[in-house]
Amino acid sequence: MKKIFAILLVFFVFAVPSFSQTIKMAESKNYRVYSEISEENALFIATAMDEFFNLYNRYFHFDESNLKSKLQIRIFQSKEGFDNYLSPIIPETSSSYVFLQYKNTQKSELVIYVIDDIEKMTKALVHHGFVQFIKTFIPGPPLWIQKGFAIYFEKSLYNDEDNTAMFRNNLDWAVTLKKYIAADKKDPLNPKMFTLPELLTIDTSTANKNINVFYAESWGLVSFLINAKYQEYNRILWDSISAMKPGALKSENELAVITTAFKWIDNSTFLTDFYFYAESVKTFNELVKDGIKAYSDGSFDEAERIFITAMLLKENNYVPYYYLGLINYARKDYSMAEYYYQSTIEMGGNPDLTYYALGVNSYANNNSEDAVFYLSKVGSGEYFSKSTELLNSMSGDIEETLGKSPETQSKSSK
Repeated sequence: MKKIFAILLVFFVFAVPSFSQTIKMAESKNYRVYSEISEENALFIATAMDEFFNLYNRYFHFDESNLKSKLQIRIFQSKEGFDNYLSPIIPETSSSYVFLQYKNTQKSELVIYVIDDIEKMTKALVHHGFVQFIKTFIPGPPLWIQKGFAIYFEKSLYNDEDNTAMFRNNLDWAVTLKKYIAADKKDPLNPKMFTLPELLTIDTSTANKNINVFYAESWGLVSFLINAKYQEYNRILWDSISAMKPGALKSENELAVITTAFKWIDNSTFLTDFYFYAESVKTFNELVKDGIKAYSDGSFDEAERIFITAMLLKENNYVPYYYLGLINYARKDYSMAEYYYQSTIEMGGNPDLTYYALGVNSYANNNSEDAVFYLSKVGSGEYFSKSTELLNSMSGDIEETLGKSPETQSKSSK
């Protein structure tokens, strides 16, 4: 099955050992990349980052003609090389990628290194790539815009098949934000969260001392302003972006954003709507829980909607596919049920359970040949016994067996 989002192993050439420390360089429309690995690697990253640049700029609409030079990225094959390069420039060893910002923008560069976990590395590059993007156009942005959007974008993916960067929603901080909101509602005299004026003008030191609150709240504010159903909140974000000026200091841009975009809001109403939005955001685990309940209640249309939403959040997780198989089996749409069960196996689901479900599904569809094939693939354990029992009964009356979903059969036989 083809994935909903094609996840590119962006850094596949990193697996090739580098026998020379000669730095290779490649350029794309907006990027100049220096790589310890190879020229091919440098060109690949430059090409991919052009597409993330386009993704970022769909929201910000910066004039590319204002770029004085291409955005520069430097890639090291090891953390050691990364640290050695930065040690004369910054006093402390950094655990994350670093954007070196200079008044002379031609010297500015994003410095990164290879991480074995490709997904983690892609996430870090997208995050810090946005920081580089916004600071190239607006050297002094409000911190909530800089970090809020960096987190908002960081689950986005690059598809090498059609050379596009695709936005994927990042809900990693949703549960944390909900917890802080609940705590503040319970004990308003001892708030955990920043007030709105504090968040809009927060400095790096204060943010770092309260990093979990800041990350959750800045992500939440950006997500709320983008996705709120009321256009006046969407307008606040676009007015905030328009208010920032390249030549202004951070404090000046913060003041411009407040006076242009936030000055006219009712603070109490805004926070009520913000909290309601944050509490309504469903994470993958929450969606799965809701979907299972809807399925158990027989609300198949609602369960289907929920599991499809969950699938869009984690397209490689097998759970939504399996339950969509159960839903379509219950509807007697055996072809779709088979499709989702097969996808469950592709996504790493329990093969014995799923082959058993495929066998039951095939027999219900009057396809004894496929039923035997699938049931015979069940290897061991509980579902091996059930498959053997069903195989033995296939020549007799199995009307009662086929009247139940695979899940229900499993439970009723215990």
